[in-house]
Amino acid sequence: MRYPPGPTNFNAWCGFTWRHAVGQLSYPLQFTTDLAERYGDLVFYRLFIHRAYQVNHPDLVREVLVTKAASFVKQARQRGLIQRIAGTGILTTDGPEWVRKRRMMLPAFQSSIGQRLAETTVEETQRLCSSWPERGEIGLYRTMTDLMIGAVGRSFFGIETPDEATQIATALHTLGECMLDLDYFLVRLPGWFPSLKERQRREAESVLDNYFDRAIAARRGQLGNERDLLDLLLAAVDREGDGGRLTESEVRGEARTMFFAGHHTAAACLTWTLYLLATHPEIRQRILAEVDEVLHDSPPTLADLPRLEYTTQVIQESMRLYPPAWALFAREAIEDVEIGGYTLPRGSWVFMYPWVLHRDRRFFPQPLEFRPERFAPDKIELLPTGAYIPFGLGGHNCIGGRIAMTAVQLALPALVQQFDFDLPSGAPQPELHTSISLRPKQDIRMIVRARQASGVPALA
Repeated sequence: MRYPPGPTNFNAWCGFTWRHAVGQLSYPLQFTTDLAERYGDLVFYRLFIHRAYQVNHPDLVREVLVTKAASFVKQARQRGLIQRIAGTGILTTDGPEWVRKRRMMLPAFQSSIGQRLAETTVEETQRLCSSWPERGEIGLYRTMTDLMIGAVGRSFFGIETPDEATQIATALHTLGECMLDLDYFLVRLPGWFPSLKERQRREAESVLDNYFDRAIAARRGQLGNERDLLDLLLAAVDREGDGGRLTESEVRGEARTMFFAGHHTAAACLTWTLYLLATHPEIRQRILAEVDEVLHDSPPTLADLPRLEYTTQVIQESMRLYPPAWALFAREAIEDVEIGGYTLPRGSWVFMYPWVLHRDRRFFPQPLEFRPERFAPDKIELLPTGAYIPFGLGGHNCIGGRIAMTAVQLALPALVQQFDFDLPSGAPQPELHTSISLRPKQDIRMIVRARQASGVPALA
C-alpha cells in the first residue's frame, strides 16, 4: 500500500511504534507542527498498531469533514476520555444518535438563548469589575473562567443563588483540573481505579448531576414557558423523526456538556486575548479608542457589535494564534476512503489541528505575529475554507460557537472599557497546556488598573 510521507516507523513489524505516541502525548503542539513542516499536507505515521494520518491543508480538511464526512466517525478513545469529564452529550456522540440530537437541539441555539447569554455576560462582567479595587492583581485564567461560569450558569441553566453558584463553580474547576491530568489520546486509567483524581472527579460530577436532576424535576411541569437552554432542551421534540423528546438522562448529559464546553472555550479566548493586548500596547490603544468611541460610558449591547469591528478582528486573531479548540476530534475511517490522492484504509485515525492550520504561512504570512488586520472584511474573504476553523467545520462544527463568540465580543469591551490589564514586570511567557481547550499551564498573573471614563487610565 502507498502511504504519504512521514516519520520512520521503527518496529512497525511488531506493532510497537511507541515513540510517536510519546510525542503526541508529551509535547503535542511541537510534535504536530514539526510533522506539518517536515512532511507536508498529509502525513502518515503509526501509533502502536494503528495507522495515523495528520491533515495539514484546508482542502484536505474539507474532504474529511465535509465532502467525505460519511466515511468517518469520531474516534472512540477520545470520546470515552472526554465523556469522563464533560459528560455524554452531542460533543461525544456520533452517527444516527448525533443526527437526532443535533436536529432536536439546533432550534434552541437559533432562539433568543444567544441574546440571553449576551446580556448576562455583560451583567456578570459589570459585577466582576465592580468587585475589583482600583488597582490589584488577579489570576487571569481563573478569573475569566469564573466570569463565564457565572454567565453560562445564569443564562443557560438558571443558577442564581450564591451557594449553588459557588458549589457548581468549584465542581467545574475540579473537572477542569482533572482534565489536566488525563492523557489526551491513548492511555487512561479505568474508571474503577481508586485514584485521588478519580474520586474528586466523581464528587464534582455528582454536584453537577444533583443540580440538574433537581432543576429538571422542578421544570418538567412547566413546559411552554421556555426561559433558558434547560427549558428548551426539555421542550425539544424530534419533529423530523419519531416525534419523541430527550430523556431526562439525555437532557442532563447535554446540559453538563454545554456547561463545561461553553465556559471553557470563552474563558480561554478571553484569557489569551487580554494577554495579547497586554503584550501589544499599540493594538491595545487602538481597541480602546474604538471602545471609547462606540460605547462612551455605556455597557456594550448586541446593537453595538457591528461598530466594534476592530474588537472583533482582535478576537479572531487571538483565536488564530491560540485556538481554544486547538485539536479537532480525531476521526476514524469506517471504510477505505481516498484523501489527497491516497487511500486511507478502514480503521485509520485522522488528526486535524487548528493549531497547525492557523499558523500556516501560506495563508497567514508572518504567522507568529499578532496582526488583527488579517481579519478585515476584504482579507478574510480571501482565506480558503478550512484555513481558519476555531469552531470546527462541516456538520460537526460547534453548535454553540456563534453565541460563544458573541459573548466574548461583549465581555472583552466591557472589561477593557473599565480596566487596563498589564503584566507584572519580568513576567515569563506563559507555558501552554493542551486539555479540552488551550489554556496556560500556570495561571497568568495580571495587574488590573481602573480607567477613567474618558479612556485615560485612572491614577493608582
